Amino acid sequence: MHAFPLADVRLQEGPFKDAQEADVRYVLALDPDRLCAPYLREAGLESPAPGYGNWEGDGMGGHIGGHYLSACSQLWAATGDDRLRERIEHVLDVLERCQDAIGTGFVGGVPGGAALGEELAAGVLDADTFSLNGRWVPLYNLHKTIAGLLDAATIGSSDRALKMATSWADWWLSVSRRLSDEAFEEMLHTEFGGMTEAFAALADVTGRPEYLAESQRFAHREVLDPLVEGRDVLDGLHANTQIAKVVGYARLATLVDDPRYRDAAEFFWRTVTGRRTVAIGGNSVREHFHAVDDFTTMISERQGPETCNTYNMLKLTALLYLASDDVSYLDFYERATLNHVLSSQHPTRGGFVYFTPLRPAHYRVYSQPETSMWCCVGSGMESHARYGSLVFAQSDGDLAVNLYLAATLDWADRGLTAHLEADLLTSDTAVLHLAVTSPLALAVRLRRPGWAHDVHVDVDDEPVEAEEVGGYLVVRRTWSGTHTVTVRFDTGLTAEPLLDDPSWVALRWGPVVLAARAGEDRLDGLLADEQRMGHVASGPTRPLAATPVIATTDALDAAVLVSRDPLEVDLTVWQDGADAPTTVRLTPFAAIHDARYTLYWPVGTDVAARRAQLAAQDRAEASDVVVVAEVVAGEQQPESDHEFAGEHTRAHTVDGTHTRSATGWFSYALHDPDRVATLLQLTWVEPDVADPRAHELRINGTVLGTPARTWVADGVVHVDHVVEDALRVDDPDGRLVLSVHSRDGLATPDLLRVRLVVPQAA
Repeated sequence: MHAFPLADVRLQEGPFKDAQEADVRYVLALDPDRLCAPYLREAGLESPAPGYGNWEGDGMGGHIGGHYLSACSQLWAATGDDRLRERIEHVLDVLERCQDAIGTGFVGGVPGGAALGEELAAGVLDADTFSLNGRWVPLYNLHKTIAGLLDAATIGSSDRALKMATSWADWWLSVSRRLSDEAFEEMLHTEFGGMTEAFAALADVTGRPEYLAESQRFAHREVLDPLVEGRDVLDGLHANTQIAKVVGYARLATLVDDPRYRDAAEFFWRTVTGRRTVAIGGNSVREHFHAVDDFTTMISERQGPETCNTYNMLKLTALLYLASDDVSYLDFYERATLNHVLSSQHPTRGGFVYFTPLRPAHYRVYSQPETSMWCCVGSGMESHARYGSLVFAQSDGDLAVNLYLAATLDWADRGLTAHLEADLLTSDTAVLHLAVTSPLALAVRLRRPGWAHDVHVDVDDEPVEAEEVGGYLVVRRTWSGTHTVTVRFDTGLTAEPLLDDPSWVALRWGPVVLAARAGEDRLDGLLADEQRMGHVASGPTRPLAATPVIATTDALDAAVLVSRDPLEVDLTVWQDGADAPTTVRLTPFAAIHDARYTLYWPVGTDVAARRAQLAAQDRAEASDVVVVAEVVAGEQQPESDHEFAGEHTRAHTVDGTHTRSATGWFSYALHDPDRVATLLQLTWVEPDVADPRAHELRINGTVLGTPARTWVADGVVHVDHVVEDALRVDDPDGRLVLSVHSRDGLATPDLLRVRLVVPQAA
């Protein structure tokens, strides 16, 4: 199969066009001069505007600028809006000046990015999971710039963007050729985004073999080799780091005669979609892959599936589908697009979602153009531009209809226009209007979705017996003038249990996941500010035991369709404390915004027993302290949010557990603006952490003395230190910088967690 260019497809009235238009408004609300400020700074040039804050001002300068160039290119192709073309040229003007001023081919907003190249070329290499030579994921950041230039070249039709991209790539090759294979692989321990894919794309566009060789060098063996062998070693790994790598393997598979890349990509896709994905098509908790046999945190955590993950999973899925013609890939593509991606942007106000909590009765947070510079803002700007990319495809001159959403295709080479009327949120019927300029013999391939019990096809109001071939219903004839093809789906309700726990169930109508609004109280931080943790819905969670229970063996026995347009389903449940069942109204999850919601429901014929289980989980989550600040060691966002710094330190993941140790030092800044915390709690793996010879702890530079308390529980060691007033410094945020130092170059114990707390009265 071959996808049509975005410029050949236009979305029509419906939720996807609404989302694309909201995306355009958001993109145009951003100031390109502020986005370009980090590039000018690194080039030693004056900027007409200050850079943005948040991630852009906290070590990730330029990453949104790269996404912005990609998004403008894709949105321009998808809409033809000349304002977006002007933004593309404006950014390219700035990047060209920056590249010329530096003179080596380098261009980027990474703080000290050009110097990083010099360091690596000189053999200076200190790689941690999210830090390379003291910089926050610099290669990940630089990938956004090169990807933006590539999109401006290939989608935005800019010759100078391609020239700039190749100049940048040549600069990088001048650095990397001085790294041994062992050092290069060590460097890949730090998240590097889609470098594998970018160099493969450059090789495809330019035909230069050195770019293809560099792409293969970026094929991280630590991840690639187990996947090739069919081994799932993903538990605990940062999810989007791995997905981006595998997108590169799938791209390499189209260019290199080496089955390993295809095998790895296909095995990864099957593993993630089949063992780690929830009803909406997303995956991960707190950005990491959880254990395949324990989805508990998926229900309990407020940091549920990350939107960036699904952005990259869709890229991977599209590559695998186009290379194989296997229509089964499209069931996942549709599910993730319709439920996760569409729901991840506010449809009218705009604003992108980072985490989608699946905890009952919780909510999502939306970005704002002036305050929010997260990764999911960058990928979000692109995701809503690409809805038209796989609606149609073609193979050997035949037309395939892959996704049932409202769009029009102009296939000028064949003199054909296809106008598709479809909205699965409101209808089980899709209508395809075909118009040809002269008689045309071709087959129309209509995807037969896996969720449809049956599919019926009419042509010009006459039923036809379409042949099913490879997951498509094929109508082959000579078309002349205009024709109408009607596709009707026999569908209904499905109860989808959580993969490892059938006592939690989500409901969907066909591919449309349903949820219930659960109030609008305490939506704290609904519109994110500039705070580092602003992307997390920090308002109070509701007890799991308060979640309504479905009191049947089969959840479908408790659900009934009320209306198809709008789609509404009534679900019979037992509310907490009620002596009789009641109903809650379910609607498409993608249409619920600015509210708490419940998507997964507890099931159990013995309501009291099921609620007791939920209450026990609530008690297990309860704490005898109020947490003022907390860092999970070795996890990217908690560490970045607390100003992680260090030298000769390494994060570890063992059986899904994250830790950090050092032969040098590392530190976190814990904020206590009200100066209420009285205890610093550290959790370690090793039992000898109380031994002062093992390491040294400092708060604001002062060495900590003997712990107030040390105890062992759940196989780990807990240590309490009293936070004395003498440890505090004059700081408006009440910053307490905890640093962990090795002694005599020996590795420190593995740190699991740091908490700044206030004990609660018994």
